[in-house]
Amino acid sequence: MNNFLYGLTGDIVTPLDPIYSEARQGFNTAIQQFPLIIVYCATKTDVSNAVIWSRRHCVPIRIRSGGHNYEGYSNGDCTLVIDISQMNDMRIDEGLNELIVQGGVTNKLVYEFVASKGYPFPGGTCPTVGVSGYALGGGWGLSCRNFGLGCDSLKEIELINYEGITIKANRENHCDLFWACRGAGGGNFGVIVSMTFNLPPKVRNVTLIEIDYLNVREQEQEEFLYVWQEWLKTADKRITLIGRVYHSSADGLGMLIRGIFYGSAEAAMEMMAD
Repeated sequence: MNNFLYGLTGDIVTPLDPIYSEARQGFNTAIQQFPLIIVYCATKTDVSNAVIWSRRHCVPIRIRSGGHNYEGYSNGDCTLVIDISQMNDMRIDEGLNELIVQGGVTNKLVYEFVASKGYPFPGGTCPTVGVSGYALGGGWGLSCRNFGLGCDSLKEIELINYEGITIKANRENHCDLFWACRGAGGGNFGVIVSMTFNLPPKVRNVTLIEIDYLNVREQEQEEFLYVWQEWLKTADKRITLIGRVYHSSADGLGMLIRGIFYGSAEAAMEMMAD
């Protein structure tokens, strides 16, 4: 096995290792897959070596950041899983209003980092989702009506291509690749190792909105969805709300509104009353 692993760098996990069962498990436990090797990459060189190794040995690769792919596409049987979760450095260029993150950062890490500097970020709703998977899939979140999709703020990507070569893509260089990755880049064109985002202006107040209606009737659920969609068409762009209808054993038929408003709680209350 050691000779077979020659060329791989980083922390390598195989089925013989005690942590294999835990390391192979993705977010969706309904999907059980058994990769041949999992390599935790800490550097771009580790990623490049993994890509080159996979081609040499004809082993399919999967790319994993947060491990939240619901269909299990960031894992696979008899594959090499390139896990970049250890690549989670971040920095802000205040002069350019840019956020530069490595490919393994999660929504939670980014939110905590930029909030400590007074910035918002058009990220996703789940804290443990990888930002690279989120943004390269388009990136819908609770800031989208105010700041656009996550990919709208994406300024540059750095990836390792199928040959193990590092490429930087933006609107001027490899512009077709950059365009394609902003919506269809989830592992299709390379392994993302770094992303640069334009940051929105700093904010002072962000208000969480959550309203839950319990034990309602089906007709009320229908009316709720209609009113919510019609109201949101002309609502202040600083507010983004998710509307849901559900049925649970504890609460019966229910309706939920959840979202955020970039402003004070008083302004949010007034807006919701309208």
